[in-house]
Amino acid sequence: MRTRACVVLLTTAVLALTGCSREAGPSPKGSPDPGPGALATKIRALQADDCHRAPTEVRAPSCEKFVTQLSNVPGTARKYAADHPRLAEAAERLDSTVRAYRNNDCAGGGDADVCAATLTDMASALSDVHTELSTLPDVTG
Repeated sequence: MRTRACVVLLTTAVLALTGCSREAGPSPKGSPDPGPGALATKIRALQADDCHRAPTEVRAPSCEKFVTQLSNVPGTARKYAADHPRLAEAAERLDSTVRAYRNNDCAGGGDADVCAATLTDMASALSDVHTELSTLPDVTG
């Protein structure tokens, strides 16, 4: 009798756990890479920011959100740079300016002149990435 009760309890527990494992829905699947055109669109949006358009006129700490949004652009650009060494170089320059912004504590109010120069270099590097990215097939604008 005890054995039967244990089997019933174990079976009930297993069935309950099995039922719970599907409540969250299907397993997420990776979305396809949107391609270099999507990155070009993101860059155009970032280029509308004052931190890009007028890097010497804004206070560097107010550009932290811009820099954060910009920080994944170099890595993404490198994915598309396999046969495009100038795109890879531009992505590296952009990555270097993002590191310089952070290393110079520009978000925390670092030296204003150094940070303005870093933002100017960053704007130039972002434009270079966009220019090189625009030479790839399937990228417009």
